[in-house]
Amino acid sequence: MAVGDIYRIFVRFGSDTLEGKERYTVEIGKTNLTVVLLDSITSQYKDKSDYIKLQYYPIRDWRQANLKKSSYIDIRSTMSFDFREILRSGKHIGKLSNTDVIELSNFIQNYKKRLEAHIKANPT
Repeated sequence: MAVGDIYRIFVRFGSDTLEGKERYTVEIGKTNLTVVLLDSITSQYKDKSDYIKLQYYPIRDWRQANLKKSSYIDIRSTMSFDFREILRSGKHIGKLSNTDVIELSNFIQNYKKRLEAHIKANPT
């Protein structure tokens, strides 16, 4: 398990419910030896607001990552999972390219600047 690995796992809708659905996720880091941080992957982009699109990283090499269609990483969807749960019930789908891992890191680092620029250009 490493940064950039893509898994299909069951994600609950909330901490107080057993309801949820299968989602594609990507590992973005670890907080310790057993906790993995995952962000959601989605293909839903076109109809999102410009504000929401600011948090969606477009996966450049989505075919190489073994995804079925053009997809995006929602950097504001970070979830913590025990890696043993992922190994037990998740399915490894693929891996981001090195280029996507580097560009995702830059995208995350520059998110605050993009958000501030958007708010400045679109005052309410």
